[in-house]
Amino acid sequence: MTPSEKTIVRSLVAVAWADGTVKTPEQSLIDGLLWAFGASDEDEAELREYASKKRTLDDDLEVGALSPSERELLLAHAALLTHADGKQTKAEEKLLAKLVGKLGITDADAKPIIATARDRAQKLAQRV
Repeated sequence: MTPSEKTIVRSLVAVAWADGTVKTPEQSLIDGLLWAFGASDEDEAELREYASKKRTLDDDLEVGALSPSERELLLAHAALLTHADGKQTKAEEKLLAKLVGKLGITDADAKPIIATARDRAQKLAQRV
């Protein structure tokens, strides 16, 4: 995995913890990203250990080295992750708004990214 891919996964762990727990659907999405990013056994072990403890955007988000497109990718996956268990909580909604600010993405640019992720999550839920 590249350092940017690890940063994206670590950031998503903080998003997964937004409602106080990491449930199976959220963990499955993170597992899918580990696979998609070609995580080695060592990377997986490191990131699973990282995910075992509660993480927050304030304490654990390090996006300074991410490119604009990587920041958009992170936001898209974060938005999808907030719908992984079938519903987006108010805490997850607030966290997404906070993430948008921390990523330096304008609200105008963030809206379609978040809307697309929501639509994809709904379509996936209908298929399952």
